[in-house]
Amino acid sequence: MSFRNTYKYLIVLLIFFSCSRNQTVLQPPIDLGNVSFISNTQMKPMEAIYEVGPGGSTALGTSFVCKVSKYRVSFFGNGGIFMILKYGLEQNDSSLKFAGFFRYSQDARQGLVSFSMPKADANAFLSTGNIDNLVLNGNIENSNGTQTPLSLKFTKHFSAYTQSTPFEIYSHHGVQTVANPPFAENSLLGVLNDEDYGVNGLEFDVQLTRDSVPIMMHDGNIDIRLTQKSPISGDYNQFSFNFLEQYITLIDGQKIASLEECLKDFIDSTTMTYFWMDIKGDEGIFQALHPIVLNAQAHAKAVGRHVVIFADIPSATVIGQFQSYPPYRADTSLKTMCELTLQDVIDNGSTRWGPRYSRGLLLTDVAQAHAQGIKVISWTLNDDGLIANYIQNGQFDGFISDYPCYVVYDFYTMK
Repeated sequence: MSFRNTYKYLIVLLIFFSCSRNQTVLQPPIDLGNVSFISNTQMKPMEAIYEVGPGGSTALGTSFVCKVSKYRVSFFGNGGIFMILKYGLEQNDSSLKFAGFFRYSQDARQGLVSFSMPKADANAFLSTGNIDNLVLNGNIENSNGTQTPLSLKFTKHFSAYTQSTPFEIYSHHGVQTVANPPFAENSLLGVLNDEDYGVNGLEFDVQLTRDSVPIMMHDGNIDIRLTQKSPISGDYNQFSFNFLEQYITLIDGQKIASLEECLKDFIDSTTMTYFWMDIKGDEGIFQALHPIVLNAQAHAKAVGRHVVIFADIPSATVIGQFQSYPPYRADTSLKTMCELTLQDVIDNGSTRWGPRYSRGLLLTDVAQAHAQGIKVISWTLNDDGLIANYIQNGQFDGFISDYPCYVVYDFYTMK
C-alpha cells in the first residue's frame, strides 16, 4: 500500500469512529526520503516565533512558535493547530528537508506538511545558527491529496523573559488531546513522543500491582475505557505485573508500562526534565517507589541528564501513606508535590504545590509559596482563554494541559 493510500485509509478510519478519548488516531506515517541525520543541538537555534510568509496559506494559523525536541521540530500555532516534523539533509542535493503532519488540538483532524530549505540556506543555518533570514517553503496536503502552499518566515526571537524564566508544561497522563489521542494514556509511546507536542514534563499516574510493582495506570479497575476488551476483570492490585503484561492490552495495542520502564525511556530517549508521579494511594506505594526513583536519578546523573522526578500527594490518604514511611521524606534527594493546601505542602516538606485551576489565580498564596522556594503548578487547564489568562495574569510556574499547543504559544509569545 502506498504512503498516500495508507494515509487516506487512516482518514477513513478517523471518520468511521466518532471522537472519543478511548479511540486513538495514529500519527500519519511520514516518508522523509533519503536524508542524513542532524542532531537536535544543531536544530535548536530554530526556536523562535514565525509567521506565514507571502503566498502561504493561513489555514493552519498566521503565527507559530517553533520548539525543538530530541528528534523533531514542532510549530505551535495561534489557533491551536500544531505541526510535528522530522528533518534531515537530503543526500542528493544537500537541502534541509522537513516532513510531518499537522493536527488540531481539540479534534482529530490532521494532514501532511512538508518544507525544504535550499542547500546554501541550509549550510548557512547549520554552520552559524543564524535564523534572521530563515524561510521555510513547502506544502500542506489534505486527505484527498490536494496540496496548498505554506511558507513560514522567522519573525522574532523569544523575549528575554521567556528565555530566562523556566516554565513547566506537562502532558496530562501523557496524552495531548482529549479527542482521539495518538497514544494510549500513561504509555511508553507517550513517554517517547510527548515532547514533540511541546511539553517538557510528563504527569503519569502510578499504582501498585499485587507484587508491589509500580505501574502507570489511572483507573483502579480493569475496564474498556483504557484497555482492550478481555476476560479479565477486577482491580489492578489483584494481579501480578507479569500477569497484567501477558493478558491486558491498552486501547492502542501497547502493554501496561511499569514506572521503571517509563523512567528509563524518559531519561534515555527524551530531553524532557520533569516527571510527575500522580500517586493513586496503594498501601506501601512509597516503599515501592523509593529504590526505583533513586536508581533512575543515579542513571540520569551517569548519562549527564538533569531530571526532576517527584511524587504527587493528592489526598489525605496519600499523606498518611507518605508519613507512614519516613525514609522517603528523610532522603532529601526524593522530591514530593502536594495538591492540598499550602500548609499541607509546607508540613510535608514538599517542593511543589499543585492547586486545581478552579481555585483561581491564588496570587497571595502563590507569592507566599515562592517566598519559601515552593513552585506552583496549576492543573488541568484546557480552555484556551483560561490558559491565556493564567499565563498573562498569574504567577504559576507551570501547567498540566491536554492541549499544550495553547500553553506553548501563549507563553513563548509573551513580551
